[in-house]
Amino acid sequence: CTHPRRARENELVGFAERREGTSSFSTTSTKTSAPSEGSEGSKAMLILDASSSMVEADTEGTRMDSAKKAASELVESLPETAKMGLTVYGANESDAPDNREQGCKDIDTLVPVGRVDKAKFTSAINGLEPKGYTPMGNSLCKAAEELGDEGERSIILVSDGIDSCAPPPVCEVAKELAEDGVDLGIHTVGFQVDDAARKELQCIAEAGNGQFLEAEDAGSLAQSLKFLAQRDIGKYKVEGTPFEFADSPEDAKWLGQGQYKTKVTPDSNAKTDRYFRVCVPEGHKALITMIPIWQPDGHFQDAQVELESSAQTNENDQNCGKARTKLSPSSIAGNALFAMEPYWVSLMREEQADDCDMSNWLIATQIYKGGAELVDDVNVEVNVFYEPIPEEEQAKEWSDKVISSGKYDGEVPFGTAEEIAGGTGFNDATEISEGTYSDKIVPGEYRFYKIPVTWGQRPVLNMKVKESVTNDADSVKIKIFDPTRLQIGTRDFGFYDEEEESGPVSPAQHTMYGGDNPHQGYYFLRVGMGAKGEGKITGVEQPYEFVVMLDGEPVEGGPDWTATYENGPEPSDDPIKFDGASSPGEERTVEETTENTEEAETTEAAEAAEDKSGGLSLPL
Repeated sequence: CTHPRRARENELVGFAERREGTSSFSTTSTKTSAPSEGSEGSKAMLILDASSSMVEADTEGTRMDSAKKAASELVESLPETAKMGLTVYGANESDAPDNREQGCKDIDTLVPVGRVDKAKFTSAINGLEPKGYTPMGNSLCKAAEELGDEGERSIILVSDGIDSCAPPPVCEVAKELAEDGVDLGIHTVGFQVDDAARKELQCIAEAGNGQFLEAEDAGSLAQSLKFLAQRDIGKYKVEGTPFEFADSPEDAKWLGQGQYKTKVTPDSNAKTDRYFRVCVPEGHKALITMIPIWQPDGHFQDAQVELESSAQTNENDQNCGKARTKLSPSSIAGNALFAMEPYWVSLMREEQADDCDMSNWLIATQIYKGGAELVDDVNVEVNVFYEPIPEEEQAKEWSDKVISSGKYDGEVPFGTAEEIAGGTGFNDATEISEGTYSDKIVPGEYRFYKIPVTWGQRPVLNMKVKESVTNDADSVKIKIFDPTRLQIGTRDFGFYDEEEESGPVSPAQHTMYGGDNPHQGYYFLRVGMGAKGEGKITGVEQPYEFVVMLDGEPVEGGPDWTATYENGPEPSDDPIKFDGASSPGEERTVEETTENTEEAETTEAAEAAEDKSGGLSLPL
């Protein structure tokens, strides 16, 4: 088949220009636990199988009767702003051996893509009578043509068997359409399928950057359709000022305080250095976190990405200043259980020497991959923080107020849970306070929350993951990060048949000054659900609960510095000057920072609400 955009390109330039890159699910994040109503312009085409095999007996009468019931239930559940069409195959021509040519052309668009007219949609579904062949490849072509080549688009194919009309080979069709159609995902639902059909439908979904779900009855089929039409898998929201690593020290640019983002192709053979520079202001130390972000789509992938800083050099005076780094690379595997591990670099003057020129630190970074079949580029966020260094007497005063560190041994009881939805990453983390919360997660997804903490306290967590929804060796990992996004706590869950509770999880350090946990500000909780094995079912929501409490009491007279996450200044060929986060003697509290952040978020949300015109939340 020929994708509509490819057809135009062929007409204009005489050849098909293959657009590289892979589709991803929508990055739209919801702030409630209800299914999202989608981003503006998203649309879908539902393809129903009306081939002769759909007359097989089922608990609802026939398989076709079950499919009709499930599709009608889907339509009734859609918001008024949803944009969806209906294509069917096999409903007009018989499956007689001498009718194959006509039967393989038997593909009809009963409802064009547009705002859903529920009565028209339901009437079209109810009028279907199964008769013919199974031209899945050609039906995918037809659906892609109907969807066009702009905006977020999904094809949802329901079938109980294999393609009986190849060529074209249906998996190759799916791959071609997905590669040609940016923001196009092809999802499949196998309804009472055998091994051969299951394998083919899985292949279509994998090639089409989509998901494969399986259903055994009308109820589970309806749930699968609703999930694919309404439930986004939240993709990490990458933010920051764009920059590029330099290939040589001579081309390296300075970054200032703030957040930056870039996308790189990880090295696959020899490791190479990539560079940027920072200028550490007098009276401050630099804290740099680099976060590799690679998020598989719900299936485990035999691949791994690693990031580390291979060298940190003060090019103005190599004997001046000292650098500390994480001892091992930040490693993320093809599984949401392990990803989002920041790499940490600290740059500090030797004994606060005033004559130490720290204006030209060259940071060499390596990003490389292991395993097999990783073709995706990897997003990287870089955060640069400049933290004031206290005078010696002030440091001693704060040190005298250190609260004992160590494991928290008290109780962290669960209360009545408030239902919330976490953010997709650090940048849109849902703010919470002390209390008990419940949320849901699907394989390949992350949930992020942020907790404001003042000096003298630490967050303590308890979490329980309820009985596995799929009973298929699901796994969940929680991690805690400090305000500079340094990982300071983690806990794994492996669960099969019973509810599992974590017990108290807390940072190792109780104090907000000294040790590895010296900061007040937002602490981040990340929940990640491990993808299942190759070819397993995805898209099933797993519920969990967690409780947050703050251990310790706020202490007056502590450091007033609080990490902020504004976008950094534009990368520069010259050192970027920094005047400090606050004037001497001017204190900034977490509450003030929180108020400012909330005000900005409220304004941003209001502006977004004014622009949003609705639509259907579609995985792409």
